[in-house]
Amino acid sequence: MTEPGQPARDEQTTGPPPVGSSSTGPVPGPPRPGPHLMPRSAGGQTASEGAEGEPPVPVDPGTVTDTVAQLLVEVDSIRQAAGDAFDLGALARQTELLERAHDALTTALEDVDPR
Repeated sequence: MTEPGQPARDEQTTGPPPVGSSSTGPVPGPPRPGPHLMPRSAGGQTASEGAEGEPPVPVDPGTVTDTVAQLLVEVDSIRQAAGDAFDLGALARQTELLERAHDALTTALEDVDPR
């Protein structure tokens, strides 16, 4: 026998459905990459590809290497100038430079291997 106000085992409780039981929630399975990460053959678009889909301009590996090397030199000089102090401005500038280096490398890789 149950206490007054408590539902019996066979009674349905009202309220929101249990977590994960909603039919409008995420689809089960592994996450799927967005179109920017899909191969060109599957409808993806690379960062170096134009809006109209014109082919990317080939990038010289030496140019990419020089660009990334210069960005890393700037990052290192900012680190040395900051010393042991924690400087948010210097950290933000280093982050910006490292993101630019990453973008240069990613674009070059997409041009070489457009999977």
